[in-house]
Amino acid sequence: MKPHRLIVLGASNVAKSLEVLLNVAPQMVPKPLEVYAAIGRGRSYGVASKFLFRGLPGILESELWPVLEKRNREAETSCVITDVGNDLLYDQSVDQIIDWVEQCIIRLRQTEGRIAITGIPLSCVRSLAPYKFKAFRTMMFPRSRLQLQTVQERAEALDVRLQQLANDDDITFIPQKPEWYGFDPIHWKQARRPEVWHTILSALGHPAFNYADVRSSFFHSMRHWLTRPATRTLFGLKQTKVQPSIQRGAHLTVALY
Repeated sequence: MKPHRLIVLGASNVAKSLEVLLNVAPQMVPKPLEVYAAIGRGRSYGVASKFLFRGLPGILESELWPVLEKRNREAETSCVITDVGNDLLYDQSVDQIIDWVEQCIIRLRQTEGRIAITGIPLSCVRSLAPYKFKAFRTMMFPRSRLQLQTVQERAEALDVRLQQLANDDDITFIPQKPEWYGFDPIHWKQARRPEVWHTILSALGHPAFNYADVRSSFFHSMRHWLTRPATRTLFGLKQTKVQPSIQRGAHLTVALY
């Protein structure tokens, strides 16, 4: 039986909703299913990042890419690029972020799979109160001195550029729905995460199903907090882990990078 492969690139939204994805994807994507995820809270597409005491390489520098080159090229593949706006808070320019995304697209195209790119949550960015932005910036990106107006302007420009990438036939652009967000301006609501993943996978051509019974809770968002990726640093010490690090029966594996 031909395997199916799901490649996901992203940051906090994917890390928080990974368990939800692992409950939604097997309902839509034929099995056996191999998930390859270069993700992580605070993850950057192009530079090393830290969250609390954990460090990760940029997605482009992760071990995902050499692994994909060695894997079965006959596998049916779907690809997701999300959380692109995360790099705005690292004071990266729109041109730089788009360059990183384009490099990812070039590599993903070698799998011959369709690609979905999610946009920027512009409704949240436009209506974000200065006090909330400052509190969020201090908590999540303590070294950042970016001003809200700068982030808003760059977010608008970045979303336009991401839509332009989707002019190619193998790329689908998915706008972020305002109802996916709440008080937190950049993370999907817990209750909406099944809908988000259903929307993304449907856009990649996978058949719909009734996702109303898929659970999403705080426990789900924390379930894989301690699951090790292939490479990371913890308190400055390098750690490695043979992948896949998650296996559900004989038909679902998850490799984290």
